[in-house]
Amino acid sequence: MAHERAQEVALPEPPPGSIADTFRQVLPNVEFQASQTAIDVALTVRREDLRQVMQTAKEHERLAFDFLRCLSGVDHMDGLEVVYHLYSYRLGHSVAIKVRFPYEDPHVPTVSHLWQTANWHERECHEMFGIVFDGHPDLRPLLTEEGLGYYVLRKSHPLAEVEEWQESYLVAAEQAAVQAADAAGEAAPVDERAAKIALAQKKAAITKQVREDAKAKGLSPEEERKAVAEALKALAEEGKGE
Repeated sequence: MAHERAQEVALPEPPPGSIADTFRQVLPNVEFQASQTAIDVALTVRREDLRQVMQTAKEHERLAFDFLRCLSGVDHMDGLEVVYHLYSYRLGHSVAIKVRFPYEDPHVPTVSHLWQTANWHERECHEMFGIVFDGHPDLRPLLTEEGLGYYVLRKSHPLAEVEEWQESYLVAAEQAAVQAADAAGEAAPVDERAAKIALAQKKAAITKQVREDAKAKGLSPEEERKAVAEALKALAEEGKGE
């Protein structure tokens, strides 16, 4: 699965006779925005229309998109997006389908029943961006510990800005703040970023230990997930008391 960084760039309309026109003809009641990217025509559809659009893309004889090349998550900072890159081996054409939705409601319908490759693509996208694919049979993580409490490819992730923090002027500014506080006899400023990183690492360590203990006890996957959830809840309660 590709992980795209959002760049808001005005793109031109597709030329006449493109795949966008075919979609308009076979889905006359569905509204979407069409643009021409460097690779594909991109169609941005409403979330409520996604299920119908994808079903039609796969099954209509004039579209016949029999291959899901990849599925990408995008964090636009004001919301999330999923991009589906489709290809038709039978007809030799391609398209990108895009759908946006808010952070507070990160749900889209699964397409794993249409393309088997979507199964793991959606699992990884859920794991990395926290996007829930409604109807997916198994959204367990592929790469990270379950129940971490954060999503590593969201820009709100506690480590997402680490590269920016490496810049020398930031380091100098932090050192100056600490020195100023020390000279004034005040407590050093709280490093919120370091605290977020420490909390994330603590959650990961607790999750790993609980899962190892659960496996050693022969607990079922459901019991293991419950144990992880309880341990993370206990950690959160402990943090409230501090």
